[in-house]
Amino acid sequence: MSDEDTDGAEESEDADDHALPPEDLRYPEFVFEDGGIADDGSFDLDADLDREELREWVEDLTGGLASHDVAVESPDGYVTLGVAPDGVRMSFDPDESGVGDFEVTVEMRVKAMFVADDPDGEKVGARGGKGFVPVKALTEDGDGDGEYRCYNWIDDPTDP
Repeated sequence: MSDEDTDGAEESEDADDHALPPEDLRYPEFVFEDGGIADDGSFDLDADLDREELREWVEDLTGGLASHDVAVESPDGYVTLGVAPDGVRMSFDPDESGVGDFEVTVEMRVKAMFVADDPDGEKVGARGGKGFVPVKALTEDGDGDGEYRCYNWIDDPTDP
């Protein structure tokens, strides 16, 4: 096998490294009882969770990170996000007795794929039975490097 053939095989393996088989795909929807999601998909929400609920959320987030896709819902909005890992921060500042808050912040680079003002309305993408990937994303160079990651080709997530 020539060096050229080897380089092509390595690139193919790298490109497929993040892909999951369909049976392993997970699309978590994180639902908040209060708060809103803006027209552009932005939000600042929080929830009080007990130990089991938090464990389930972290497990769901793990599945969403592997599948590159999570959704967030509030009473007046819904947004689906294409996600990619960016980093993590941890902090612990105990008081004199050694007790304090342990904070974990997971940072991801995201792209809003679908935004709606009605969380009960029709959803698109994997959740709505409509695919996100247009044929041109599979056949054309759109962003200069020939790869479509985290749905960079979506221009307006409010008009799927």
